[in-house]
Amino acid sequence: PGIEEFSELQEASGNLIKIVTMAPEISDTEKFINYLIENEIIASIGHSDATYKQSQNSINHGISHVTHMFNAMSGFDHREPGVVGSVLSSSQLTVEVIVDNIHVHNAAIQILSLTRKDENVVLITDSMRAADMPEGVYTLGGQEVSVIKGEARLKDGTLAGSILTMDKAVRNILSCGKKTLLEAVQMATYNPAKRLGIENKKGIIKPEMDADLLVVNKDLGVELTMIGGNIVYNK
Repeated sequence: PGIEEFSELQEASGNLIKIVTMAPEISDTEKFINYLIENEIIASIGHSDATYKQSQNSINHGISHVTHMFNAMSGFDHREPGVVGSVLSSSQLTVEVIVDNIHVHNAAIQILSLTRKDENVVLITDSMRAADMPEGVYTLGGQEVSVIKGEARLKDGTLAGSILTMDKAVRNILSCGKKTLLEAVQMATYNPAKRLGIENKKGIIKPEMDADLLVVNKDLGVELTMIGGNIVYNK
């Protein structure tokens, strides 16, 4: 965490950065979290090997979000619960999850569901440039990524993001058997909009909202996509 470096990135982006993922075991954590909160930016825990105590301290200090739950974080042990245990025992946090049937086991998703309300779960894809593309070799941050049988991996076998699309994420979480269609759609639409503070214009179908809409068939396959009232895809 570095305020000066982040300020440069935020300025270059035109103040578009809304969420920052951080590892709370790194120094100056509390100072950085304070800075983010003061600037109305969401502080998220992720890509972290923090202990349970370190995680809890950061949550108590203002971290309110979790980047791709279970992935790239210290796992649960009954004597050292790690980041996973800290998150599972802190039901107020908003939690992202990659439901591609690769990153997270269905049982882990069900355990997560037992620890928090549906309104605090956000479906994400974590997709890289190979999403919806043929199998082959791609790049991610200068690293070579091979996509084989729906999995994107580095040369050492590490998962390198996903090739998931959001319609598949909704279908996958329904296949877990614990969510209704309404709950699944809420996790993909209203929940992320509310987390970003833009629920006054996105995430709900009603007058005066942005007309960002999907038409799906009975199998939840996308038939039509509308952005800002304009049809941009029609099967």
